[in-house]
Amino acid sequence: MKKLTAMAVVTTMVFTLASLNTTAAPVGKDKAIDKKVKQSAVLTKITNDSKGKDKVTWNEKKGVPNFVTGKLSNKKVKSANDAVAVLTENKDLFDMNVVTDELSLTVQSTDDLGTSMYKFQQTYKGVPVFGNQIILHADKDQIVSSVNGYYDPEVKVKGINTKAKLTGTEAVDAAKAALGLQGVEQFDIQKASLVIYPTAGDYALTYVVTLSTLAADEPVYKDVFVNARTGEIVDTLNKMEHAAAVGTGKGVLGDTKSVNTDSYTGGFYLQDVTKQMNATGGKIITYTAKNGTTLPGTLLSDTDNNWNDPAAIDAHAYSGAVYDYYLSKHGRNSFDGAGASIKATVHYSSNYNNAFWNGTQMVYGDGDGSTFVALSGSLDVVGHEITHAVTERTADLVYSYQSGALNESWSDVFGNLIENKSDNTWLVGEDIYTPGTSGDALRSMSNPPAMGDPGHMDQYVNTSSDNGGVHTNSGIPNKAFYNFVTTPGITRDNAGKVWYRALTQYLTTNSQFIDARNATIQSATDLFGAGSAEVTAVTNAWTNVGVGGTSTPAPGDEYEPNDTQSAAYGPITSGTIYNGTIGTSTDNDWFKFTTGASGTIALSLTNLPKDYDLYLYNGSGTQVAKSENGSTTAESISYSASAAGTYYVKVIGYSGANSSTAYALKATYPGATTGGSWTYLTQAYDTAHPYANNFNSNLHTYTKAGATKVAVHFSRLETESGYDYVKIKDKAGNVISQYTGTQAAFWAIVDGDTITTNLTTDSSVTAYGYTIDQVGYFTPSAVDGK
Repeated sequence: MKKLTAMAVVTTMVFTLASLNTTAAPVGKDKAIDKKVKQSAVLTKITNDSKGKDKVTWNEKKGVPNFVTGKLSNKKVKSANDAVAVLTENKDLFDMNVVTDELSLTVQSTDDLGTSMYKFQQTYKGVPVFGNQIILHADKDQIVSSVNGYYDPEVKVKGINTKAKLTGTEAVDAAKAALGLQGVEQFDIQKASLVIYPTAGDYALTYVVTLSTLAADEPVYKDVFVNARTGEIVDTLNKMEHAAAVGTGKGVLGDTKSVNTDSYTGGFYLQDVTKQMNATGGKIITYTAKNGTTLPGTLLSDTDNNWNDPAAIDAHAYSGAVYDYYLSKHGRNSFDGAGASIKATVHYSSNYNNAFWNGTQMVYGDGDGSTFVALSGSLDVVGHEITHAVTERTADLVYSYQSGALNESWSDVFGNLIENKSDNTWLVGEDIYTPGTSGDALRSMSNPPAMGDPGHMDQYVNTSSDNGGVHTNSGIPNKAFYNFVTTPGITRDNAGKVWYRALTQYLTTNSQFIDARNATIQSATDLFGAGSAEVTAVTNAWTNVGVGGTSTPAPGDEYEPNDTQSAAYGPITSGTIYNGTIGTSTDNDWFKFTTGASGTIALSLTNLPKDYDLYLYNGSGTQVAKSENGSTTAESISYSASAAGTYYVKVIGYSGANSSTAYALKATYPGATTGGSWTYLTQAYDTAHPYANNFNSNLHTYTKAGATKVAVHFSRLETESGYDYVKIKDKAGNVISQYTGTQAAFWAIVDGDTITTNLTTDSSVTAYGYTIDQVGYFTPSAVDGK
């Protein structure tokens, strides 16, 4: 037989990709498989249209994305209807059925960049699903650039009864009783609305009852979730955001300030009418509670405009400074964006060591002189608290656990930006906290552990106290902002723009730390461009606190950082095994190599600890092949390259899957193997036609002693797509590849001298099976083919 070089023979063999997602549509018995097939189809289109530059972060618990960037559609978005059309086009990615039945538009806006935002609330039979929103952004050219947020596909399959037995009034009464507020007559906020609320492993139709009032001289601002059918209290969320844990400044420092007041016959009121906040008279107004607890209290007045109330002067002047900052730096007119009056009450209660936003206004205590002095005496305390109001009107971050820590952190950040001290020590509360102790503070943004708070995710505090550690764990995003804003070349103004855009455009009610990372990176990209110093700096800022990415190579993974195509590790050597890890839910591993000629590129991904997928891209970044098997089944790609060139390999965890256990990646490509030859033999192997149900057996094995590769050629393969599989195993029994659905005229190849075909079927629906008509083997030197 004439000898042929390995390169020449391989060129004649067509190894076509036959993986789960390239086959006929499954019957629909296994919803998990059906879901992955549909999601994979959408992701493939996005990846191809985005030239491999798309990014996806997953909600691992729900198996759907919570942040997707890239080219999600060819449609232009000029209206809310267009936004719905794009979401409908991508609905399989989020496991939605009918978008218009499950999402309701709540916010539509266009910013100074020309970016349009459409925020949708998830609903079930018209009832909002608490905490779940989806945000779609379209750029100035009306092209969709991202979709992010939280959508729960499980809600629609639970069959929740949405008919309430209680009225809203009855729910309010139940909430008051639960909080011991039955005798309270005055409420600043008292409202109830129906929502679907997640409970332990289930969902309940509830009224979310919001109450803001005073009880026994203590402020109350809470959401109470009342089961709308039984009256049971399902949950309670504390919305009171106190300065005692987050404020900055050491009280009234004795400095002289000019304040804007309002004159009347015989005197002056402490209200600023110069801001022209809105057409109906929005203003900054300062009251006194006279050491009582009635709110808002008495409007402060003076006969000669020479004020002798330091706490009131600071509260008034600093409220104006906060208003000016948001208007001048971000174009935001007051905390609600529409010119609402900013009200503040000082001298609340007696020796009160706190300040808070109660949903309608700011309230400041005078402190006890030991733990705190007057809390209105620090600009960043005021900035912090009014930022809570901004957050409430935008992202509305739930005040518990990670979303609550983000709520606190964003207020810390803007408190610092607004105060803008020339000698910034990045301390929180140093001026008003413990006036008798030098150098003390509530928190440190530059070094959180110095004040007992975590500065990295490996120090994250798991606790149910303090609403899930909202003040403690805010140290992690605080440190991320500090890392960002202190990066050489990053200005405070630009850092503030990124954080503000993330808050108002991308964060949603249930956003977690990983969402904050994505939101700030995307905001920096919007503002300054994908390759900007700001994007690099904010990405590194989060990575270095352990949120997304890998700041240092994972143990045993010498190829990191290789999270992007531009950072791909390589060139990798043909036939060599590379053991890498997918260390986080956002980790992607990229590798590259260059072929020396046309021919077959064979990739295998084995030893999988979780459900990982495998992709091949050409030099221009276009995806040319992929393998997306389910669970821990090995992945394989065989691609016929028409010419020599550079190729990229991506390994990624499906739905955020990750593990510290290493996978094994091997690439074999033309132009790298010499000194051997392929030999072909006619050989017939057949399954039963049709095959049986509930079948699992190694049907056929071909061995050639001395061979370094062996292959079988399928002239026909037909199985029930997504449910019945033909698996290809090597000599050790490792599954190298698997096929399902309808395929024809392709080779399957393994390393070593033995290849085995295994057929596994489920309990219903059968098909033809397969026919093998040839085998082949490759050896470094000639072996007798007889």
